[in-house]
Parts: sequence; C-alpha cells; structure tokens
Amino acid sequence: YQIQKTFSIYTGATQGVIKCPNQQCHWVAEAKNPTDRFQVQCPLCGYEFCSLCNQQYHFRTTCQEVPEITQRWFFWCNTERGNYWQARAQQDANFRAQLEDYERQKVVNERRNEELRQRYNDLLADETFKSQNCRICPHCRRVVQHLGGCNSMICGQNYHGGDVQSGCGRPFDWSKAAPYVPIANRGPQQVKTKLKAPGEQKLVVHKDVQCDTCHNEVQGIRFDCIQCSSLTFCEKCEQRSTLEHSNQNRDQQKQQHVFRLIPAPIEEKRGIRSILSFFFRK
Repeated sequence: YQIQKTFSIYTGATQGVIKCPNQQCHWVAEAKNPTDRFQVQCPLCGYEFCSLCNQQYHFRTTCQEVPEITQRWFFWCNTERGNYWQARAQQDANFRAQLEDYERQKVVNERRNEELRQRYNDLLADETFKSQNCRICPHCRRVVQHLGGCNSMICGQNYHGGDVQSGCGRPFDWSKAAPYVPIANRGPQQVKTKLKAPGEQKLVVHKDVQCDTCHNEVQGIRFDCIQCSSLTFCEKCEQRSTLEHSNQNRDQQKQQHVFRLIPAPIEEKRGIRSILSFFFRK
C-alpha cells in the first residue's frame, strides 16, 4: 500500500518534459504546458524542433498532417509540376511561358529534388519505425516509444523513471494505447492536384491571400511554406521562388523546407500560439 501511495503521489506531481531529439544531445526541460505545440530551440546544440512531434517546426498545420504534406511536396517537385504545366498549357496558351520556364529549370531543380528524395526516404523509414515501435499517448496524442519495462507508463518516461523522452507526464497503459498508423506509401498518381476542366477559363482565386513574390492575389494553386510563419507563393511564381528559398536554406546549412499545396481556398486559422514558456529541469 505504501509503495502504491508513493507512486500515486509521484505520478500525480510529474510534469511534462521536452527532450532534444538530437541523438548527440542530452538536453531535457520540464514543460509548463506539455500538451501545447510550440517551437523549441535547444540551448545546447541549437536544434530547432516541434514540442509535440520532435520534427522540424511547422506553422499553419498539425503534426499529423506533416507526413502527407511532405509526401505531396516531394511528388510535386519530382513529377507533378511538369505534368501540371503541360495540362495547363494545353488548356490556355497563356500558361506556355510557365511550361517553358519549367523546362529551362529542370537541371537546376535536380539538386533540390535529390535533397527532397533523401528527406522523403527518411520520412518513410521514420514512419515504418514508429508503426513498429510506438503508440499514441491518450492524453496529449504524442507518438511515444516503449523503451523497456512493463505496460504501465508515464508519457515522457518509464513509470518507474528512466528512458526520458518528450511527453506530457500523465500515466497510461501501453497495452491499451492506440498504435501509430503510418502514412500510406502512395504513388504520384494518388497525389496529383486536380486541374480545372479544359473548358473553364477562370482560375480559383484565394481571396485576400497575396503572393510574396509578385504581390498579386493568389490564383490557381497556393503554396504555403510550413516551416515559415508566413510565406506564400502563387503557382506562377512557385518554381523560381521555392528554388531560391531552398538555396537560401542550403547556404545557411538548414534542412529544406516543405510547401503545402492548397488547390482551393481555405479558412484561415489565427491565434495559434508559437512559443510558450518552459523551465529547465534541475
């Protein structure tokens, strides 16, 4: 009874933790709001990541959406951009300039595509690993790895301590937790952007959304960078602008950013908190 009472007090007082996902770093902090998503920069190694999923921090999208957005961006850059502009040029001669620009930029895009291919392969490997070794915390919806011990767990560490990982600090039963379901390994034909019918001349307009390159209202497909708090391109500026953005990240030795393809207007979500306070663990 006394042992059970002691553990009840311990688990009730346990706070959430944030652990740097860099395998060579051992930084850990107690999180004041462990179920909130916010951007973390490790004070030891400088690695920037999402407090919930440990991936490169992402704006304007949830942790669950990131894998599929990454997959779609990979296929767009490798195959579907060319298919899209060929179809557009057949519908409207005004789009032939974009098709010609795409053809001119093919060689320049190859380096970026190789980096994206590596990122995509890493994504698939990570998804496979999580599906085999991880489950979902029923409280904060984090992906939690079972590193050892019994089925009684505290999100963020083993029930009896040790094996620290990011978590909300609340107890749950590993055997009853929902398994992690990976994204489907789909081919390019399943992530194609829907085109307007050939007879339709008017493009979709994203009202009050401005392209950060041409500064016009976005028409056609909208491209939002999910690693930048506010960066949007229209479909006509996308290839050159995202390529320049990739080169800037490479020069700064940063990971390539991913863009979300938005074919139709969406309702903007505002008021998302980006940074919350948390305290170093003693």
